[in-house]
Amino acid sequence: MSRQTTIGVFALSQKFIKLLLPLPALFQIQMSSDEEPHVFPVIPDTHDIPCPLCEKKTILHSKKRRRFRHGHAWGVGTLWMKLDVPRQRCLSCDLTFVYDYGLGLVRTSTEVFRKGITERCHGRTISDVAREYELPYTTVERWFYQYASAEIKKHTKHILVDEFATRKGHHYATIVLDAKNGRLLSVVPGRDVASITAALQGVLGDVRSVVSDFAPAMAKAVTSVFPDATHVLDRFHLIQFFTDALRRRRRFLNEARRHHHVRVIDRALACRPEVLALEDREVARSCLLEDSFTRNLYQGLQHIRYVLKATCDMQANRRLTDWLERFQFHPCGPLAKIAKAISGRKEAMRQTIVSALSNGKMEGTNNKIKLIKRRAYGYRNLERFFLRLRLELGR
Repeated sequence: MSRQTTIGVFALSQKFIKLLLPLPALFQIQMSSDEEPHVFPVIPDTHDIPCPLCEKKTILHSKKRRRFRHGHAWGVGTLWMKLDVPRQRCLSCDLTFVYDYGLGLVRTSTEVFRKGITERCHGRTISDVAREYELPYTTVERWFYQYASAEIKKHTKHILVDEFATRKGHHYATIVLDAKNGRLLSVVPGRDVASITAALQGVLGDVRSVVSDFAPAMAKAVTSVFPDATHVLDRFHLIQFFTDALRRRRRFLNEARRHHHVRVIDRALACRPEVLALEDREVARSCLLEDSFTRNLYQGLQHIRYVLKATCDMQANRRLTDWLERFQFHPCGPLAKIAKAISGRKEAMRQTIVSALSNGKMEGTNNKIKLIKRRAYGYRNLERFFLRLRLELGR
């Protein structure tokens, strides 16, 4: 490659890097030198600088030429700008101040650069970002906690909402995720109707579907915030009603007469018969022949699984109606209680059957939140805890 071609390619790359520096129109960016290819001299246009207190005329007291990080380019590194920072003095109130041209100049970085680093921290660890951009870990952490506290509002159409425990005891928070990619949209302390409403109001866009559990507070909040959205109930919690009832019944029975391990019995009664091995089927059969109460719960569980396999609205409505007619007034108390909860949310249950949405991403996120709390041995500051969740669940 000739020398002229090399110079031309270098000049084009320099012009491209100049476009990566977001500066107001009053600045003129000069070309960098061969000794410092990442440093761009910046010359501001002459203009009057008013006093921040009385807005009167000021004069130049002194100035100092300084360097600031202002951007980053892939394959190039950190982009610096070098400019004269003036120190002005007001003629009326005799105030002396440093003028930063609205760039948020702090030490050796601009506000644009600090917010850019904070944005890159979402979905990644602070140590990884600090290592990539060759910055101290404490500096990146301070920037993140300074700029990431603002509410991140994303436009979406399908959302997931659930609660999680912030610490042992009755301390909970409400979290909202994007149903498509599992991105965290909003997190608010508390799990009452007001807290759930505040969490849902932090979501922008034309929300069409909301997936939640069977809690009455969830239904009230979803109806008040998104009255036109489709409320979908989580299938996992529905199946959990039956498995919890079977587990409680198993504990009620005399375990001394059992010839199998407890986990074997729970798996045999909770799983579908077609996925069980021959030995597990025999375990389930012996449990059903031994207790009629367990047999009724098991039949209700398999029947609701048959209902959830419906493929259209008409089929879902017919199967759900047949299930409610069979178990709504059943002598088995837990089974009748589950049927009563479903009958009170029949429309939402019908949408659950035909909808492809589920709370699977939310349950996985709850497990990740538990790991985050365990790794930090708990959080006493909820704001820092929620910022940590945004850091690792933001994208």
